[in-house]
Amino acid sequence: MRKSIRGVSYLATGAAFVTLALLANCQPSGGGSDSSGGSPSKGGNSGNGGSSNGGSNASGGSSSSGGSSTSSGGSSSGGSNSSGGSSSGGSSSSGGSSSAGGTTTSAGGTTSSGAGGSTSSSTGATPTGTTVTFKSGQAQGAMVGYGWVAGGSLDTISDPTCGPTKAAITATATCAADPNWASATSLCISGSIPALPATPTSSDYTNNYGLVVGVNANDPSGTLGQAFSTIAIAATGVPSGTVRAQVHKKGDPDGTSYCLAYSTSAMTLTKFATDCYASAPAGFLAAADVANIDKVSLEAVSGAAAVTVTSMCITGITFAK
Repeated sequence: MRKSIRGVSYLATGAAFVTLALLANCQPSGGGSDSSGGSPSKGGNSGNGGSSNGGSNASGGSSSSGGSSTSSGGSSSGGSNSSGGSSSGGSSSSGGSSSAGGTTTSAGGTTSSGAGGSTSSSTGATPTGTTVTFKSGQAQGAMVGYGWVAGGSLDTISDPTCGPTKAAITATATCAADPNWASATSLCISGSIPALPATPTSSDYTNNYGLVVGVNANDPSGTLGQAFSTIAIAATGVPSGTVRAQVHKKGDPDGTSYCLAYSTSAMTLTKFATDCYASAPAGFLAAADVANIDKVSLEAVSGAAAVTVTSMCITGITFAK
């Protein structure tokens, strides 16, 4: 559902997974953000992570038009789901393209950004088991990559910051050093998402798809390597409004992620879709592709009203076979 801070090189409606894309990446070599993917040397911000379908649930782009996700690749800028349209879906004639948000006349943009980028160095660990915990910005267990954050150029990330100078992570100021995570045992993002205009254009979705926090399966360019049926993402500080869970498949463009409306309970992975914002999604993740997932993220999506994100944290992930 792309960038971010640490390694995130959108699963979100409104592409541009995640995949600020998902994707403002400040990761060292760990993961890049969703939408642009490049990663620093050990897992800095997600370089591209935009959400996979970003866009607000208030308006949504149609399937035929839409902006593209930011694919700059640096760890902090990440692509956004800028495409994402509203959850209600619009007409099929206008919509956003798979890389970015669509116009307000339709139901939703496509998943435009990926869920995080990979880093340039290896974590030296092998994913095992079915649960994921975090230690100082790095996943442990079934995922062993680095965490990242991402947002659009109009979205603001106040936390985490980048490096010893605590520089702000933005869509244009990538972070080549470790992000300063507020918690040693979770991945958290704080910031603000401005309201979309009454009649959003594809560029509005591209520049303001929301805020994304995510983690890479392994670095560099590693995947889950296991076939799972469901995923449960434990989170705190989830804001009101549209929040999507996103996964990105290795080999797909950074701006293409699979998303699903976030639920605190286990979510079936084959129900994640590149067009999850549509009233009748069709681009579902295939069971055979689950083992190839390389990023998982949460995206707070932009909408008709401004959104304040205060410590939206992923505290753990549990898979089931």
